[in-house]
Amino acid sequence: MAVERLGALRTALRLIMPPLPAEPPLAERDDALRRRVRQIELRARRALRDQLAGEYRSAFRGRGLEFADVRPYAPGDDVRSIDWKATARLREPYVRRYVEEREQTVLLVVDVSASTAFGRRGRSVRDVGLEIAAVLGLAAARSNDHVGAVAFSERIEHSVAPAKRPQHVWRIIRDLLTQSGQGTDLAGAFQYVGRLLRRRAIVVIISDFASDEPPSQWQSALRRLGLRHDVVAIAVRHRGEAALPTGGIVQWADSESGVVLLADAGRAEAQAAALARGRDDLKAQLRSCGVDVLLLDAERDWLPPLLGLLRERRQRP
Repeated sequence: MAVERLGALRTALRLIMPPLPAEPPLAERDDALRRRVRQIELRARRALRDQLAGEYRSAFRGRGLEFADVRPYAPGDDVRSIDWKATARLREPYVRRYVEEREQTVLLVVDVSASTAFGRRGRSVRDVGLEIAAVLGLAAARSNDHVGAVAFSERIEHSVAPAKRPQHVWRIIRDLLTQSGQGTDLAGAFQYVGRLLRRRAIVVIISDFASDEPPSQWQSALRRLGLRHDVVAIAVRHRGEAALPTGGIVQWADSESGVVLLADAGRAEAQAAALARGRDDLKAQLRSCGVDVLLLDAERDWLPPLLGLLRERRQRP
């Protein structure tokens, strides 16, 4: 009798939580990884052709100017830029020419928790986040900036030290594609980044900001990070999160905790309303930390809003 009850229990568990499919062979995983990198590369290069590289450079200006060389004075040049030593030596007016001092560090902080795998039609929140990371990373590399990355979930999954060159950015994207975790520890990730960076840097956080921790906990950590660094928080959400079935009894699962619940139509409608309110609350919570904020829908084109943010930064004094 006990054996029959045990068999019935196992059958019920398989219906509620079916076993995970077996992992494909290593060669197939490598091929799939190369295809994903190629897809992201094509989208990133297309975005960069739409003047995003120039917008990035003007939005994240260098820390100052450094001397390049001197050139002959031309009508309209500022007389304050005249190099008097060169003028005396060459017996005609010369002016100093400066170039923007870049050498900035850009750190991409990417959420790889289970909730970012949410998506429909083969396009998840994480997919969109990685495309944005690739575009900003390539724009930074083309501007002679150092680019590094941190992947996090309920812990720090992976970290890549900043370096130059576009090839380094593609190494970062390949690494991020292989990282995943379960829960989300936002405060822990922000504190880790604060300890990691010794000098002022540009920190781009890409996450759905879905976490069980109290908002005040991660807000405090983000606020401290924003005091030392130039922080941009990009929240990617999926409107399909709210599109739960509204008829009959539905199976409802939390992607990070793994808890499976049964919910009726009323619960689904309440969930949809809560998620809609949550987006407005999240925007207010992020803005209160004193960082730049961009909320994106994973099902819509993210490039125009991103360009809008960069242009807004460019217009600041």
